[in-house]
Amino acid sequence: IESNAKEHIQNTHHNTKGQHKHPLLSDVCCEDVDNFQPTERPCEKFSSIVSPPNDNMKLKIAILTVSDRAASKSYKTGDLSGPAVEQAIIEHLNHLKAALSEQNVSVTNVEKDIVPDEISDIKQKLLLWSGKSNESMRGCPCDLIFTTGGTGFATRDVTPEATLSVVDRECQGLMSWASMELTAIQPLATLSRAAAGLCGNTLIVNLPGNPAGAAQVVELLFPLLLHAIADIRKN
Repeated sequence: IESNAKEHIQNTHHNTKGQHKHPLLSDVCCEDVDNFQPTERPCEKFSSIVSPPNDNMKLKIAILTVSDRAASKSYKTGDLSGPAVEQAIIEHLNHLKAALSEQNVSVTNVEKDIVPDEISDIKQKLLLWSGKSNESMRGCPCDLIFTTGGTGFATRDVTPEATLSVVDRECQGLMSWASMELTAIQPLATLSRAAAGLCGNTLIVNLPGNPAGAAQVVELLFPLLLHAIADIRKN
């Protein structure tokens, strides 16, 4: 998983390397803002804000890219957002292993797919991975589902609506805190309509469609999500 995701991102991002001095979270619109100067608070410090739980954890994770163009294979580079999310997860887990040797958090399985910006398609995949579909995989459902894309204000941005239609309980505080933290770097981050919630025992989190922004949100939220999963498993 690690080598494939890293190679894909390196191969498809070499043409854009160096275009921007700072990683900007104008990712709610899937485009960069050149003239905004972020604060000095670096995103790489996010992972130190919240310590992960002490439990040893094995996770099943799914990543759903929501994009008309990615689904229709219109991008010459292919999907970049999904691999960026996967790579961010890998890097965060490696960071945990290096910093906290007594903890053992690992990913045993990663499901990935791409769907167009259609509520029905998004819902179908979320229910499948949450174990609440007749077609659901045998065994335990995923612990965590990340969606990437469709969280802005365009007419076709319907990922939050699809997510809220399947969750049993919404996690408003999670995304409110993420918005507050990210807005300190890029005010446009507050325009994200991303949602999060529980579908059965599966935690679903919406990420922006911009690969860099999606990775930054993963880095920010992942320790908190581990606490949430540990709490869910107590049921």
